[in-house]
Amino acid sequence: MKTPLPFREERERKFLRDRKKTMTTSPPPLIALGIPSGDFVHADFAMSLAMLCMNPGAPVVLLNARSSLVPLGRNQCAGAAQIVKASHLLFLDTDMIFPADTLKRLLAHDKDIVGASYSRRVPPFHPLTVTEEGEHIQITSGLRRVKQIPTGCLLIRMSVFDALPKPWFNLVAEGDQLRGEDYYFCEQARAAGLALWCDGDLSMQLGHIGQKINRL
Repeated sequence: MKTPLPFREERERKFLRDRKKTMTTSPPPLIALGIPSGDFVHADFAMSLAMLCMNPGAPVVLLNARSSLVPLGRNQCAGAAQIVKASHLLFLDTDMIFPADTLKRLLAHDKDIVGASYSRRVPPFHPLTVTEEGEHIQITSGLRRVKQIPTGCLLIRMSVFDALPKPWFNLVAEGDQLRGEDYYFCEQARAAGLALWCDGDLSMQLGHIGQKINRL
């Protein structure tokens, strides 16, 4: 007949077993939520972010880079995500609204770079995603490989930044126009052999907050 262990000894053995199990189990991935901003954000964005953080589907850390230069803010967010050893960086711009399950849905695709599309805030209101054929077309369903995608709701695996030269985000002058830092990042990623993906279903649930002046 097996003699039962004294209570204290039994408790200590259980503690050691649980500790060993914890040490051999890989920690869940940490997702950095990168939020480049000015000094203030839209209330609707704040509500979307709060709803996402209530049940994000993975451990998250909020990274806010305040700057009047959006490319600088994005680069700072990516650098901070490296410091905290995040597995992914999800950019969420402060002029966006998005569903509470946005992070879960993008993570489920298991892609290096995947996001959702939206339209410009000012005329012409064309979609900001560019297909591999070079067309600005709104993707309304499914997952589609694209040539360029905006970064207002974009999930990036952190290993992507190891494969790209710095700066990861930059403005480039093209005549009297500027190529945005998001398209610059896309071109760098494609040059490194990486694919970009757009979630059409999620795109249909995003909102790009603009401004309208009402007159009598």
